[in-house]
Amino acid sequence: MKKVVTIIIVLAVLGGLVGLSYLISGNAQKVFSSGTTYSVKTVEIGRDDISSSVSASGKVEESDSFDIYVDNSAKVKKLLVEKYQKVTKGQQLMELDIENMETELEKLKINKKVQELSKISPTVDAEIKRAESAVKSAEQALNDCEKKFEDSKKLFEAQAISKSELDMAESAVKDAKTALENAKVSYDAAVESKDVNKRVNEENLNATKLSISDLEKRINKTKESMICPFDGVISEINIQEGAYTSNVQPAFRIVNLDKLKVKAMVSEYNIKDVKVGQSVRITGDAIDEDIEIFGVVETISPVAKSNISSTGEEVVIEVGISIDNTAANLKAGLSVDCEILTVEKKDIIVVPMGVLKTDKNGNEYVLLVDKEKGVLVQQNIKIGIISDMNAEVLEGLKEGDIVVDDPQSFHKDGSKVKIIE
Repeated sequence: MKKVVTIIIVLAVLGGLVGLSYLISGNAQKVFSSGTTYSVKTVEIGRDDISSSVSASGKVEESDSFDIYVDNSAKVKKLLVEKYQKVTKGQQLMELDIENMETELEKLKINKKVQELSKISPTVDAEIKRAESAVKSAEQALNDCEKKFEDSKKLFEAQAISKSELDMAESAVKDAKTALENAKVSYDAAVESKDVNKRVNEENLNATKLSISDLEKRINKTKESMICPFDGVISEINIQEGAYTSNVQPAFRIVNLDKLKVKAMVSEYNIKDVKVGQSVRITGDAIDEDIEIFGVVETISPVAKSNISSTGEEVVIEVGISIDNTAANLKAGLSVDCEILTVEKKDIIVVPMGVLKTDKNGNEYVLLVDKEKGVLVQQNIKIGIISDMNAEVLEGLKEGDIVVDDPQSFHKDGSKVKIIE
């Protein structure tokens, strides 16, 4: 009896070893395939919204800022604001000493009046009148000499006067002509002198007018630099009381913190998908999780640049993002993460990423559940855009199909399954 029991035990052990050897050799399916039923969880294919995005790091900046320069060096009499102070449009920021410029302006205006008066010159006009009178006198003297010479010729012909008397009359005509020419030269010189003086006075007057206009502009511009151009916050002050302003750096920088933007750096590999007008989801360590901040791609730089980071050098493109709504704790200078929604589709057939498998040829497929037969069917599909959780289904599935969730390597086409509710 003991021998029979021993034989049975030995046969059982041998049978177990044979079965184990099949399992180890990869032939487990041949041993159990005829009756193995797998319990699987499933997913019903439906419709949903899906989006694809590009991630980028960025920094919050102010949208509006204004640097106030004082072009004309002036002494700062008094500072009327402090750094980080809120200011309003039209508020005076400082007092500058512009007395020297105002005094110079008054001197120029007085000089202008003097030049305008000098345009009327009685002395010059009197000189011209004297020269004109001399010309008329010379003309009359010449006429008298010429008449006397004609009379002398008649008397000489009648032998009433001598030849020397005739010559004297002729010489008097020549002298009268010379005197007339000299009188005309003097007159022309007086007239020309008046014209020259007039032109000189006009040019001097124009130069003075230009100087007055230029100085008035400088004074007005200096006065404007004392006034705040818009509502904002003083972020920089580069002047101090008692010192002189410089045109090299701004006296003040004013920023509008009510309007912020984000400057993000997008990798060259992703920039092809980014377009102006795309929505952006903005997150960061300084932003509460329950606060949603959204923006819109506003600008894309036409020039790429190299960016040095902890991972090395990469080529990036600067993207400007306007912020639609800002939280109270969002401040210029903070680092943020930007998720740019490059593609967004609504109410389309989607499949969870966890149900997808890839065959040796790189084709995507899922395992459909045939409820009537209780078996799996390998179904090749074509997918479109991909999000973190889902993928768009272009071909191969329809709404209501049931597929295996998280399929394993032993789930094959034709495997028997039982659905776990």
